[in-house]
Amino acid sequence: MMAVLAGAHTARAQATFSPETDNAALRYWSALVEVQEPPHDDATQHLFSETITGRVAWDETKLGSILDFNLDALRTMQQATKLPVCDWGFDYRHGARMPVEFGMRARLLSRLNALQGIREMAHGDSRTAVDTWLAGVHFGQDMSRGGPMITALIAHAIILDNLQRLVDSARQGKLNEEQKTELSVVVETIPEDGFDWGAAWGVEFAIGDQYLQKSRTTGKPERDDKIRGYEEYMLAAQAALREPPAEAKSRIADLELKLGRLGKVEQIMIPGLRVPNEARIRLATAHQELMQALSAK
Repeated sequence: MMAVLAGAHTARAQATFSPETDNAALRYWSALVEVQEPPHDDATQHLFSETITGRVAWDETKLGSILDFNLDALRTMQQATKLPVCDWGFDYRHGARMPVEFGMRARLLSRLNALQGIREMAHGDSRTAVDTWLAGVHFGQDMSRGGPMITALIAHAIILDNLQRLVDSARQGKLNEEQKTELSVVVETIPEDGFDWGAAWGVEFAIGDQYLQKSRTTGKPERDDKIRGYEEYMLAAQAALREPPAEAKSRIADLELKLGRLGKVEQIMIPGLRVPNEARIRLATAHQELMQALSAK
């Protein structure tokens, strides 16, 4: 019997486990599955929204249980932001679509994260609150990776949820000088418009170009000159989205005028440029406001 038990112990000691992944998306997926919506009654929904925007002070009695119920999801998301890679696994070029529920849950998780930072700040833990909001900004940046423009717009909203809370705290004098200096160093590394919007446009380009190339083998192929026009337009638009957002406005206006010269199929496939650039401007404005608030004495 002793020999059998010793053998079993040896077998267990030799058991191996696959190494932990460095892909943040896998943990984000777990957090998105775990997250639970707050109660749907009008009073709670109103308080939830008003507190996140800073118009109403934190109410532990009415909102604390909502965050307690979602702490595991929030911690999983925050831990994921520390990993170096984020690959969501969607193959958009081959017809994959982002599930609507995916975007809705990501935004809910972001808003809960922003609320958690507000709670920590209300309890006097400003350092943890700042870390929470920075994790939310990083989550938004990871949300944008590898996706088309719709994911970029969701990512923009996620970043803004958390970036604006940092702006408010810095303006209201809730951070000491050491914290402001440390936060300034981090914020300077964040692109003013949040992330590479040109990469998201490139996904749109790849999706559309593959569709047009496939049309060559169908009964109604697109003409070569129309495909070339589409490709030139998309490359020019991508370049515009990599300029500073305020400077890109004039180029985008010119491109919108040129859109009507493309083929009808191509026009339908191309997303609007004005909305994403306005989102970039909102992020850049919040970024600038934060840097100004952090430098104020």
